[in-house]
Amino acid sequence: MIIKSRYKIKTESDLLFAKIDISNFLKKIKPEYISFFTFAVMELGTNILKYAKSGEIWLLEVDNDYLLAALDEAGGIKNLDWAMKKGTSTKNSLGLGLYQLSNNSFFDINIFTSKKDPQGSVILIKPKNLNKNLIVLTQNYMDLNVSGDFFAKKGRYFILGDASGHGIKANKSAKFIKKYFLNNIVSCLFVDDFFKNLHQKLKDNHLRSAVISVGEINKDKFSLCGVGDISLISKIDNKVEKKSFKCGIVGEAFSSSSKYSYNFSKNSNFFVFSDGIDEQMMYNIAKQIDDIYLIVVCAVFYSKKNDDKTILAIRT
Repeated sequence: MIIKSRYKIKTESDLLFAKIDISNFLKKIKPEYISFFTFAVMELGTNILKYAKSGEIWLLEVDNDYLLAALDEAGGIKNLDWAMKKGTSTKNSLGLGLYQLSNNSFFDINIFTSKKDPQGSVILIKPKNLNKNLIVLTQNYMDLNVSGDFFAKKGRYFILGDASGHGIKANKSAKFIKKYFLNNIVSCLFVDDFFKNLHQKLKDNHLRSAVISVGEINKDKFSLCGVGDISLISKIDNKVEKKSFKCGIVGEAFSSSSKYSYNFSKNSNFFVFSDGIDEQMMYNIAKQIDDIYLIVVCAVFYSKKNDDKTILAIRT
């Protein structure tokens, strides 16, 4: 999942531009979405201007499908039940509001709203048929060509990591690690060999060191192996826990890997993320909401560290 377009909403002109730009984009790819998405942009954008004074609208893409998000850092929706009632609407909007957005046959609407940390509201509209086990959202604060974050998937295995620093060399290292992962056999049973060989390859090619997570998803077990400072948040049966491990850094001071295995159970969610995601913020968000897409979007938006942000969500 990527942020396809991001619109800062501070004036009515910003809102009108977002509506027109999204409409023009969807004409070529998803014309059946135009009517609902443009209606949603006007309703949600008007909410932002009236109650939050400023915020953002994101158009998100996942596997050739699209989601829409409205995000702000105001004081939260004071009475969500009232806001969802029929006939409730913001000034100068169409008079239908969140009720109409939530009562349709093709899209779900999920809402995060809080007066605490993080403070604000995120409203996410997504097609009802979205049902992915792996959800990755990346937001690059610098150009994509200088980002050190990386993610790749091969069969039941995935890799997520962050090369040291920023710039062309960090990006070159990230691309090298992805290619090495995709071209070599990986197993969590022998992951130390994978890390040791990669460690030497990075040194031989004078590339940057990296923090790396390698995961394996089977029918009944999720295994996570890693080097460097790795953070993991699990949410199982509404119990949220923070876990982390640190052991060497590939390409620098590598010793041996750490390995953790978690048994899948019904309604289990796991979140692995780069250092651009605020761990405590991620923990607070995961405790408050259940929808995995909404958690990922909120985590990226409310983590204020000025760094590239990559978050991977794994859902049973």
